[in-house]
Amino acid sequence: MSSKTNIQKQFYNIYKGQISISEFEEWLYKTQEIESVYGNDFYFNLLDLDYRKKHIKNELQKLIETKIPFNEFEQTRIISLLENIKYEKGDIVEILEQLYDDYCNGYSFLRYLGLTYITGIDALPKLQQKDEWDKSEFDSKREILNSIKPKIINEALRLLSFFQKGLIKIIEKSDYSDYRKEEEKIELNDIERMFKE
Repeated sequence: MSSKTNIQKQFYNIYKGQISISEFEEWLYKTQEIESVYGNDFYFNLLDLDYRKKHIKNELQKLIETKIPFNEFEQTRIISLLENIKYEKGDIVEILEQLYDDYCNGYSFLRYLGLTYITGIDALPKLQQKDEWDKSEFDSKREILNSIKPKIINEALRLLSFFQKGLIKIIEKSDYSDYRKEEEKIELNDIERMFKE
């Protein structure tokens, strides 16, 4: 991976809140390649920010957002979440929570997965909370996942096929192009049918 791509990935990570401000600041001081990739002015503007200010994230986002190829990173991130569902990797509750946020932020093709999350899955304990619960209570609360998991996996597979065929493409932050036929957009045209099947 090129130096520029690594830098862009770190910009994307802070923009999406996947790393903390302090982690970003530490990385910034160690990564002088930013200056050679984006020039002195941009690099010194980054160094000049006060990373202890209350609203520093807003300032930082404004500065770096033009340097991030959102479409590439967003598409990779969403495909990765869908693949995690497909391969049952990670906590499905957490994955659906992320996809629900993405649905709310404009990726309407995620409607079925987002609505599945908000209609009851959001109340389930996450795997990372397992130690905070009585084992039998934790297991009984998450039992619902066993009955709906096949539908969730099928939807992930369906969406992945559209990405693989180039029928859904992320074009920028919270925006996408949809080249599917109308009947393939069932999550937009007939969501009730999806929940009944």
